[in-house]
Amino acid sequence: MELTIVQKEILQELISIYREKNKAVKGTEIAVKLSRNPGTIRNQMQALRALNLVDGVPGPKGGYIPTSLTYRSLGLETEEEITVPIYKRDDLVEGVSVIKIVFDTVTREKSCSSKIYVNGDTRKFSEGDVVKVGPTHHNKIVILGRVVGRDDINHILLMDVISVASVPGITVGDVGIKEELIFITPEKTIRDAAKLLSDANISGIPVMDGKKLLGVLSLHDVADAVSRGLENENVTKLMAEKIYTISKNEKIYDALILMEKHNVGRLIVLDNEEIAIGILTRTDILNLIEGTIFPKILKKYLK
Repeated sequence: MELTIVQKEILQELISIYREKNKAVKGTEIAVKLSRNPGTIRNQMQALRALNLVDGVPGPKGGYIPTSLTYRSLGLETEEEITVPIYKRDDLVEGVSVIKIVFDTVTREKSCSSKIYVNGDTRKFSEGDVVKVGPTHHNKIVILGRVVGRDDINHILLMDVISVASVPGITVGDVGIKEELIFITPEKTIRDAAKLLSDANISGIPVMDGKKLLGVLSLHDVADAVSRGLENENVTKLMAEKIYTISKNEKIYDALILMEKHNVGRLIVLDNEEIAIGILTRTDILNLIEGTIFPKILKKYLK
């Protein structure tokens, strides 16, 4: 159905207030928000009820509520949709969520702009505000930009994009499982570990006794031991016994959050039986984000 600009404006405001209050919305509330005559809102509501776009709730605490058709007519999902947050600097903007992101210019050398479609009041934003959108649910897209304009009727923010980051929605197992897990056994020395790290060109290694994971030894641990003349010490004397692990079924984004939380540069990847089968590093994730690891991932999905 084709709605007028005024009807779209009223329905958007009805949804916005209803989401915030979670109860019926009075026509006067919409009139105040839109700076319109209450009689105009009342007349429009009668027309919208006839179109089954709003329901009336009788009584002193009554008013109007949106129907499922309301959301569909505006190209929105129902209230059960996944919420994508938006921030002004570091502060979450309450009552506003992002429903669509459109990059409308990507061919310029020095700039990129986008349209951010939102549920909620776009008047909470002003030209010049620095905003952060996301992360989105699937690929964890986060956009940082500056507001350069608004369309309050269609609830759109116009934004100059400063940066875009995304962590693809693939599993840890797609990246962290190695063709052959390189490990060191507990009877080996720091000197043995140094040679193994050098030969394999890696910065960390699990210490394993059979399938049992004992600890992790990093290149920093080895360098520190050598500087103190401990290269002949057993690896178990200097390994980190606090081991941070992650299931192969977890998402890459979850691994990144875990690394940040514990300030570590690698996670041991476990299979469904909690046996170590790989290792995921910050470098692996950076290579994934910048695209250098995509050919390997592509081969997996084309099989």
